[in-house]
Amino acid sequence: MKDSFGARVRAIRQSRGWSQQELAMRAGVSTPHISSIERDKRRPSLDYAKRLADALGVPLQVLCDPEMTYEPKRMRNSVYELPTPLQHFVLNEESFPYLEAAHRMSQLSKEEASFLWQLIDVLAQKKNLLTRLRYFEHRSDSDES
Repeated sequence: MKDSFGARVRAIRQSRGWSQQELAMRAGVSTPHISSIERDKRRPSLDYAKRLADALGVPLQVLCDPEMTYEPKRMRNSVYELPTPLQHFVLNEESFPYLEAAHRMSQLSKEEASFLWQLIDVLAQKKNLLTRLRYFEHRSDSDES
């Protein structure tokens, strides 16, 4: 394994066949920030280092300890395996809040997830009802004209 933190991030990222953009998307870190970390121009905060380790699927120690050897497990589900419209959404930095929320939801207990899905369902039903009401209000307004 390489000596610097950035070199280890780059080596593991490349071993996965990921672009810097894909790692940025998975870690919730900007692509320029990934680039500067890999070139050892910036040192990541502890939070960013943890995000990178989680996204790469390795313990944080692997990125921090030059003496540690580690063979990263093969990960599947690359963003490039998705249909093209989804790739564009996922790789767009504006999608990060939605992806982070989905990631947090995936880590909920079964009971918490069930409650959250019920809440989302109720909100979706309310939105559909409001949309239909607006449609009929607009329609009745145009009928009166």
